[in-house]
Amino acid sequence: MAHSSIVGGSTAGRLLACPGSYQAILALPPSAETPSEYALEGTAMHEVMATVMRDWRDDILPVPERYIGKTFADRVLTESDWTTLIVPALDALDELEREHGADFEVLAVEHPVRFPRVPGAFGTIDLILVGPSHALFVDWKFGGGVGVQAVYPDPRGDLVNPQLLFYTASAVRQRIDGTSLRRLKWIGAIIQPRGMTPLSYTEITPADVTRFVEDVHGAVTTALGRDPPRLRGEHCRFAPCKVACPLWTGPLLDLSALGHVTRSTSDSASRAVTPYGMYLARAKALLDSVALLQKEIDRQLHAFLENGGLVPGWRLKLKTKQRQWVDEETVEAALTELGFSYDDIWQDKLVTFAAAEATAKRLGVEIPDDLRITPPTNETTIASTDDPAPVVERQVLIEQFSAALQQLKTRKLA
Repeated sequence: MAHSSIVGGSTAGRLLACPGSYQAILALPPSAETPSEYALEGTAMHEVMATVMRDWRDDILPVPERYIGKTFADRVLTESDWTTLIVPALDALDELEREHGADFEVLAVEHPVRFPRVPGAFGTIDLILVGPSHALFVDWKFGGGVGVQAVYPDPRGDLVNPQLLFYTASAVRQRIDGTSLRRLKWIGAIIQPRGMTPLSYTEITPADVTRFVEDVHGAVTTALGRDPPRLRGEHCRFAPCKVACPLWTGPLLDLSALGHVTRSTSDSASRAVTPYGMYLARAKALLDSVALLQKEIDRQLHAFLENGGLVPGWRLKLKTKQRQWVDEETVEAALTELGFSYDDIWQDKLVTFAAAEATAKRLGVEIPDDLRITPPTNETTIASTDDPAPVVERQVLIEQFSAALQQLKTRKLA
């Protein structure tokens, strides 16, 4: 799928935060990027949803047998894909409709839109539904690593997802299939079946759209100007330009300046910030930057080599794949002949939480909370001070663990 050269739905947030990223990315050598397995899966699931939505528009019931086993974007849709990704996405869409009055019709699927007054700025919106009073702009997300929300909290006030604003601002300025959306209320929604919040949505007002269009125009003007400013932040996560950005590479020079700080025996007992504590804080921040930068450099190096480029000291090799059985019937017969019993060959195990939740939704039932427990633990892990998880004090943790363990033993004896 083609992407806008200057700004699109997926890059609007980055351009607004860092206008300098546009020229920095243009300055990188071209590379034939190899899509990751997760990206290929996401593309396939988008194609499945597009097919289901077109079927819905044509009054075709989306029964599993119509899709499972079929090929979408060079991938065969499995029953697991259907139950853990497609069904939860459809359930979230159903919830979204019910929250806004129901009686929705499919207006557009995978619809190309152009951003107003910015030549070359375009994108593709996954789904537009229209009802008596609302228009729903839906963006599917099938990844599980980074949660995507319709709205993000900010000290200055909640921020609407720039991708949703981009698509909404583009769609409402045109007639789609002869339909004007101007008189309806606009709802932008993110549906991410694997996310902690599978459905998030927000109303987008005409004022929101006007401000966003003005902000994008300003960012584009700045990005095309001389020495546009650059800013490091969360928007850099998927930005290829960080491999050459001084805000990322500059701090790496500080690694040699860290020096060595000897840990004092009183450091652990002290409640004050010690030189050793400061050393660990600075070292951790730098190494986290290195880890994120390494991932991006490895990705670009691989793409460059795939495109025929030469990188001294590096070359391509075939990726090692895990061995797999030839087929179940052949393996079972051969192992049985070798003396394997049925239990030696086959294993039964419970389904995953995600698969069980999908089945429960299909059946219209709820899984009792007491069927899933969190085992007590006295193990800890590190977290930044802005992490919302409760602070752990070691002595308190030991007492809590002992109480939880005793409760678990009592439950088993009952």
